[in-house]
Amino acid sequence: MRLEGKVAIVTGAASGIGRGIACCFAEEGADVVIADIDMDNANKVAEEVRAFGRRALVLEADVTRKEKAEQVVESTLNTFGKIDILVNNVGGGRPVAEAEVMPGAEYVFQMSDVTEEAWQDGFEVNLKSQVLMCQAAVPHMRAQRSGKVINISSIAGKLGSGGGMAPYSAMKGAVITFTRALAREVARDDINVNCICPGFVYTPAWARGVEHMWRAIPEFQGLKGPREVHLAIVDRMTLMGKEQTPRDIGRTAVFLASEDASNITGQSINVDGGTVLF
Repeated sequence: MRLEGKVAIVTGAASGIGRGIACCFAEEGADVVIADIDMDNANKVAEEVRAFGRRALVLEADVTRKEKAEQVVESTLNTFGKIDILVNNVGGGRPVAEAEVMPGAEYVFQMSDVTEEAWQDGFEVNLKSQVLMCQAAVPHMRAQRSGKVINISSIAGKLGSGGGMAPYSAMKGAVITFTRALAREVARDDINVNCICPGFVYTPAWARGVEHMWRAIPEFQGLKGPREVHLAIVDRMTLMGKEQTPRDIGRTAVFLASEDASNITGQSINVDGGTVLF
């Protein structure tokens, strides 16, 4: 097992990609801290982690708030005594049809229609949460002179998504740059900082977004439902023509958290079936 004896914090681990990462970490021997605001699902993930024979700690935490991020780190240290791995997975973006728009805008096709509040929301969830968790956890990694930080971005951060998704793609692009900046700062402390850019993963959050697309975009309305829309997007947008899964992201995170990646830092790895190359 590549992560035996390690302690990992995974934010947003109650479902989707975070759940996939938490379970893959436990499968490889890590104890996992599940930090989320969805306690019902967080506790279910904790049971999955324990089924692998690993310890799990569930913490209710909105990590867009500094004091909550600090509490996650403090509780982890009190329970496990160390932090080996930090995965900043909290994030998300409201779909075009759900985005807040300027008065009078019927549909968000242009970035200029998105309100200041939507931009602030994108910043809080996708970038600020990661910065706060790193500010809280990295000093402890520096003190022990080891650690792995894995930030979850998106291919949207490389390709750029317009309209109502502009705040999401802009902040995910900022996550990639933040990853590089932090990697430079902590490299001589033997801390690796890398980033994963998932492609089309059918998570609960993405499913909600696809449902809005299905109802709002005429070319999708002839399909049977959100799942068919998702598969149509995958077929159209990926070289390999197959969807990505939470386990795909989890296995990549395992690699980056392991000693196999000890000489890799400052990188952003696409797990996207070739979408960025499309």
